This record gives sequence, structure tokens and C-alpha cells, in this order.
Amino acid sequence: MWVIYRKKDRSIVGMSADCEPDLDKKFALEEVVRGLVDVEPLSRYDAIQVEDRAKAQAILNAPREHLVISEGAKGKIQLVVEEPRLSYLLMSSDAPDAHPVDGIPEIAADGVSFTTITVQKIDDRGQMQQSKNDNDLLYLRSDFGTLRSADGKEEITSVRLKKGQAVFRLVSEKARRVATVRAFNADSGLENRAIRIEFI
Repeated sequence: MWVIYRKKDRSIVGMSADCEPDLDKKFALEEVVRGLVDVEPLSRYDAIQVEDRAKAQAILNAPREHLVISEGAKGKIQLVVEEPRLSYLLMSSDAPDAHPVDGIPEIAADGVSFTTITVQKIDDRGQMQQSKNDNDLLYLRSDFGTLRSADGKEEITSVRLKKGQAVFRLVSEKARRVATVRAFNADSGLENRAIRIEFI
């Protein structure tokens, strides 16, 4: 089997049939490139042969975003199946915690008091994810209180991370209760998170 990729960015554009005997490299390149939508000259593409049948099956079964073409030892181009790296959300509040045991931050149950909640994206080693690509859209839900923008000017139901971080407010109700604020999104590689705030 041949895995066809674009040379300039090493992005995979297709694969040849998994058969025995394997197709000729030039033929496989021409067949796959011919079927592309925004086709470039054939010289801008190359191919990696996968001869091991088990590895070929793993590549065929893997999601395309997990396949990475990189430069290995001695500059040899190689194809690997990377396991997705999980990221996590950390949520913290600037509200104090006066209770000696429960560990839940508290604000006054007066309908106007608020706490500022910070959401930060971290990787599986606890390192902050602060690249310009860490701009996930998070959906927010709270069972009590009102979610507002960081400046308090508008009610919100979502917030976008900017370089891995976002800030918003939770405004209290006049009833004494514990609110749970949840942040979640559609990316299975980013684990959802929640924080509890008590109105006292």
C-alpha cells in the first residue's frame, strides 16, 4: 500500500489500494493525485510504501488526523499513527472559601454579587496550552445564578478561549444554594470541567 502526501506540508491526500503484489509507486501516485479536487503538478507529491500488512490495516483503520508524516532518523521520511493527546480544562474562581471543610468558594446571595471564573486549557502533563491555536469555543451552563461576560455587560452561554484562557462572571441569586457551572465543547480530545460556587 502507498500513502500519498503533499511534499510542502506533508499532508496526506490519499492511499492506494492495499493489494498483493503492491502497485508501482508512479502508478499509485498518478491514480490518487488524478482524483484530487485542487490538484497540483505530480512533482509536488510523494508516497511512502507500507509493506507490513498489520501496519497497513492499522493505518486504514486510523482516523486521518492521527496519521503523521515526519522526518525520522537520518532524515528518513516516515509515517506514524499518533494517539490523540488529551487536553483538560481547569476552572478557578476568585471567590474566597470561608468554610473549613467543603472547599467551595462563596459569594453573597444578594442577586448582584459575582465571582470571576477563569478557564485554562492544560495538556495531560499539566502544562498550559497557550498557542494561537488554543482558541476553543466553550459552551457554558449554570444551574443557578447568571453567567455574564468578563466585564459584566452581557449575559452569555459560551466563551472562546484566547491562547488557552477565558474569563467570565457568575452573578448570584437571592436564594442560598450551591451553583454548578459547567464548561464543555464538541472536541472529544478536550475534557469538560465544572466548578461549584455557593451563594450564602
